[in-house]
Amino acid sequence: MEEKLYNIYYGKGKEDYIKRYLKNEDIIDGRLSEAKAFDLFYSDMIMCNNYFNNNDFTSIDELISGYNEEEDYYTDEFQFFIIDPEFDEETTIKATELMGNTLYYDNDNDLYITGITDLGTSRRIVPTDLKVEEA
Repeated sequence: MEEKLYNIYYGKGKEDYIKRYLKNEDIIDGRLSEAKAFDLFYSDMIMCNNYFNNNDFTSIDELISGYNEEEDYYTDEFQFFIIDPEFDEETTIKATELMGNTLYYDNDNDLYITGITDLGTSRRIVPTDLKVEEA
């Protein structure tokens, strides 16, 4: 399948973008699929579903909350992954927010952890809010 060069916008402004070659299957209605977003913004992921069961939380900061202020509830998180961000912290926070997932930082262990909020759906067909335009 042919790849084309696209701008992927990970922030609120037009200046927050990266250029990458994508296939048609990576794009859903002008937005990046969650599977491709993980590939682009996290260089490595390790599942760690028991991480929070074995931690005292004193060193963990919630960088992106799963709390919905408008409806007063917390989003369910079904899986947790230790991630190695491909980019700096600011870009990782912006991109993760547009993916619709939560993000934590463990200060003691210098680890980023993302909580996945969708369950039972292939990440290839889940759109993010990362907008995509042909470059």
